[in-house]
Amino acid sequence: QLRKEHLEILRLTEKIQDALSLASRDEFAARQKGLADLRGLHHGLLGICQHCGSEDGVLESEYHHHLDGPKYEVISAQHQGISRNINSFLRELPLVTADSVVDVVPRGADLVDLIREHIAYEEEMLGCIESSIT
Repeated sequence: QLRKEHLEILRLTEKIQDALSLASRDEFAARQKGLADLRGLHHGLLGICQHCGSEDGVLESEYHHHLDGPKYEVISAQHQGISRNINSFLRELPLVTADSVVDVVPRGADLVDLIREHIAYEEEMLGCIESSIT
């Protein structure tokens, strides 16, 4: 189930990156489309927050059950940072215009990087868990 969620989240990061690419262009129509696309990803971004919160809230999660404290703490800290960044980004989007959308592009790119790094770490930890079980 976690690997399936990871694939969905990575697909969403591609959509975010595409929208950010449009939002950073010089043409007004492209920036306008990029902003609309970013706003259209609101539900998906909330889904990432839900992914982070559900894993932290379940004491019997695969990570919590199989990983030592420091490795689990990395995942927990990443979840908190991603959720905080997503919530901040989503609060800012309604205030952004097509003229000012370029100002949020770096923050969006940083968010995409955070999410991808987190998914890579979780995949690495899942591999460790699988190796220890078999």
